[in-house]
Amino acid sequence: MATNLSKIKKVKIQKVAALRASGVEPYPEMKEPIMPIAAILKQFDEFAVSQKKARIAGRVIAKREHGGATFIDLFDGTAKIQAHYKQDILGPDVYRFLIDYIDIGDFVESQGPFFITRRGEQTQEVVLFSIIAKALMPLPEKWHGLADVDERFRKRYLDILMNEDVRKIFVQRAVIMKALRDFLDHEGYMEVETPVLQAIPGGAIAQPFKTRLNALKMDLFLRVAPELYLKRLIVGGYPKVYEIGRCFRNEGMDATHNPDFTMMECYAAYQNYKDGMAFTERMIRAILSVALPESHLQLERDGKMIDFQSPFAVVKFTDLLKKYAKIDYDAMSAAEMAKKAKQLGIAIPKGAGKGKIADELYKALARPSLIHPTFMTHHPLELSPLAKRAFDDETKAGRFQLIVGGVEMANGYSELNDPSEQLARFKAQDKLRKKGDVEAQPADYDFIEALEYGMPPAMGVGIGIERLIALVTGMHSVREVMLFPTMRPKKQKK
Repeated sequence: MATNLSKIKKVKIQKVAALRASGVEPYPEMKEPIMPIAAILKQFDEFAVSQKKARIAGRVIAKREHGGATFIDLFDGTAKIQAHYKQDILGPDVYRFLIDYIDIGDFVESQGPFFITRRGEQTQEVVLFSIIAKALMPLPEKWHGLADVDERFRKRYLDILMNEDVRKIFVQRAVIMKALRDFLDHEGYMEVETPVLQAIPGGAIAQPFKTRLNALKMDLFLRVAPELYLKRLIVGGYPKVYEIGRCFRNEGMDATHNPDFTMMECYAAYQNYKDGMAFTERMIRAILSVALPESHLQLERDGKMIDFQSPFAVVKFTDLLKKYAKIDYDAMSAAEMAKKAKQLGIAIPKGAGKGKIADELYKALARPSLIHPTFMTHHPLELSPLAKRAFDDETKAGRFQLIVGGVEMANGYSELNDPSEQLARFKAQDKLRKKGDVEAQPADYDFIEALEYGMPPAMGVGIGIERLIALVTGMHSVREVMLFPTMRPKKQKK
């Protein structure tokens, strides 16, 4: 196969050389404005009746020769149209150029009126044309359903070009992102941007990526979350802020995790985690009503219909452990839970405390069963170093996670604004780090100082964008809804 591709590429390079030798530039600058094909199709009857000529351009995706006539399908990213090249109109020399030099995959520009063929095909009658970009590699004949999934992700440009279903996913992603921003703007949130390079990677229990800033001779980290900077803006007096941006976590890769991903985080002053739950419920419904207007707020997932119209369920973390793991979190010690996890074959990270062990048990035994939208609340404080204590149970955090289809979709809590307690929580996290927990939250003393100037009571919510989009589009892996997911290096053939 590689040998055949090499031969085809060689022939195409020879065509490029031959074009230049004859005075034709195979990669010219665009000189005249063109009309999008979708715009032509929208007013096609008007063009056909008036015989008005228009200039279009696109990639050749099919070429059919019939004696002295050739039909070419052009795709410009907005739509596809058929173009008719006739030797009697173009002349034998120009028509021969079409046959000899224009191949599937090339980009051409054409001008002419429009008509409908006897088969009912909307078509342009070409009177002038030129090549505007010569492709050196052939398009794959069969790409849809390609067995090598990695190859699809590595060559996403071909995946999008050849597979309409994949192209629709990313159009849908754009619709979802606009719906999300529209909702946040309507709710009175201001969009902001905060540093991606951070001296202290705070805001989430996660292992960061480390880099080096040569100009200042200092180590920096790619952010794991924008949280601590967004809360500084709440200190600064903005009542509602949000950010949509890339975050980076040096953790495992699976159906719901990629090392870099898109996160939306928003914060609102003078609210608590229960306000955040109501806000999240409204937000999910608003997005679904725009992205899937005919769905009536229902989605099918693995043969099960998920209902977003009914009120979302609410259940406590400890109750889920009792139901699915037969564990009483408050009565058992960390050692007892670790023993239970070992018996069940559930791996526990090095240095994990009681809360982390319980979380691993929950993820393995309880979360997969939460199919319908469910708010899981009252996490262990150890898992929530930036959250306030719950006002109805001070041993737990005033926090929630939204679970749908067995996957965490959103996380939120009442923000801890007591600088003394926040400092104590950071120190507790430092102890976990010293025991080997690489995901423990590092202390950020500049953030403590910001809190000392006073932060109003506030709630915050974070949503993993790829997980949400995977849910809405029916995908089971976040890589399917990321244009360029992280890939292992391709093995070089010897």
